Amino acid sequence: MQSPVVSQSPYLPPRPRKKTNWFGWIAGISLAGTLGLGFLLFVAALGSAALPSVGVVELSGPITDEGARGLLGGGSAGGARQFIEDVERAQKDPSVKSVVIRINSPGGSASASQEMFQAVRRLRETKPVIASMGDVAASGGYYVAAACDKIYANGSTLTGSIGVISQFVNYSELFNKIGLDETTIKTGKFKDSGSPTRNLTPEERALFQRLIGDVYRQFTDDVLLGRKTPTNGKLTRQKLLALADGRVFTGRQAKQNLLVDENGGLYDAIRFAAKQASISGEPSVKNLSQSGGFGSLFGVSALDGAFETLGAAFAKGVVGEIKSENQLGAPMAR
Repeated sequence: MQSPVVSQSPYLPPRPRKKTNWFGWIAGISLAGTLGLGFLLFVAALGSAALPSVGVVELSGPITDEGARGLLGGGSAGGARQFIEDVERAQKDPSVKSVVIRINSPGGSASASQEMFQAVRRLRETKPVIASMGDVAASGGYYVAAACDKIYANGSTLTGSIGVISQFVNYSELFNKIGLDETTIKTGKFKDSGSPTRNLTPEERALFQRLIGDVYRQFTDDVLLGRKTPTNGKLTRQKLLALADGRVFTGRQAKQNLLVDENGGLYDAIRFAAKQASISGEPSVKNLSQSGGFGSLFGVSALDGAFETLGAAFAKGVVGEIKSENQLGAPMAR
């Protein structure tokens, strides 16, 4: 009789326990939390975008004919093309019922200031536009403010400086000392006008004086055009020309001379803009000077505000001491 066959299972060693990937779990939870927070902020931003709001467009620093800011908000804060884009965004945004132009600029390019004035005038045809002056809104800065329905300035704001200037550098004495000379071949007697290697001729000086005078007349004409309604025609050409000799005024003096309408800060300007747009209660404020930054990329203005604060602190240290000069002799509204 055969013995029963007993099958034996092969011996399998116990499997080692898998180590928990704590790093992966933490990273996943963090990512989920970040995405969730981002989604909530995005939804909040969409909700606030639908509210009737007062838009704020900022103009700060010397006025130049420069383009749009980059992805991180870099570029010239006083760039005319960027400012015009911001103004046009305010015009097209249906949730923006009125606009405050916040100005902190000593002026700059006459042509760029004129383009910005015209952009604000176009916006003024469709929505109330209020100017709010910061530390300084002079020359080209005042030029832009004059396009608004109403101008607010702090009592200590420096404004005015209505005038045009063109400066030329002459290196001829230095060239003589170090033995340098220049030979010029030109097609007309005015082609090298303003050359830094010689003095202006009387004819050249008269030519540039006429040029500056024409730009000055355009400046004062636009100021009169913009200020006609706010002052009920009380700021006449005679009164303006008596003030438009390049001098600056405090905000309080400017109000007495009809160059500004009210003494007050940004808060006062926003409250008045909301009232003009029939927005009741505490108005929602939308910063429209954020194109190209993180705010427009993700729809979260808070992020852009943080980068803007850091950028402003850096710019104050690096750029704050730079004085705007006109090396090529182009007219400067200041």
